[in-house]
Amino acid sequence: MAEHDPEPELDEPIYEEQEMTRRQVAKTLTAVSGAAAIGGFTVDAIAGLSTAGSLAAEKAGGPVYVEGTRLVTEKGDPITVDSLAPDEAGSMTVFPEKEGGGAVVSARSTTILMRFPEGDYEKPTNVDGTAKGYVAYSAVCTHEGCAVGAKDGKIHCPCHQSIYDPLSGAEVTGGPAPRALPQLPLGVADDEDGTLVMATGPFEGPIGVSH
Repeated sequence: MAEHDPEPELDEPIYEEQEMTRRQVAKTLTAVSGAAAIGGFTVDAIAGLSTAGSLAAEKAGGPVYVEGTRLVTEKGDPITVDSLAPDEAGSMTVFPEKEGGGAVVSARSTTILMRFPEGDYEKPTNVDGTAKGYVAYSAVCTHEGCAVGAKDGKIHCPCHQSIYDPLSGAEVTGGPAPRALPQLPLGVADDEDGTLVMATGPFEGPIGVSH
């Protein structure tokens, strides 16, 4: 399995504001696959980018990602379509991008990005929410909110040994977690930095522990 940057320390989450502008969206979304084309992005969706990953949204439990948010490393480097090989079950820890560069780093925004051959996904994975073999899930365990990580093609919680299957919608296959990790729908778009991976909407379920 491909190895990448180590998991970030999340004991003291860093909250940073994200302000994405219409100019940035228009520049980035020149060609989208796995989602609507740029013409399909509504005014409301583009205006909503200013709240993605912001401190206010975090405190209110609002969306970490919205349509058009680019995925980046902890250092703020954009995720290109070639960041992971399609046949190695590789993984990366990624975050939503903030305006001006950099990453919105917090416990809630931490995301596991994995890549498998496109034909390997099974229901209940939202296959339409995968792109070029990439799939993304929240990195917050649904049991007690610990940070999970990818290993040997699965997603593991180190606290109480819950195991999730990323090829089957991150369903729980072992341990005490009560429900699957929420999936982040993805698309790709051509940009001056390359063909980039981005969110096409928010996580498809509540992040972490829910009651």
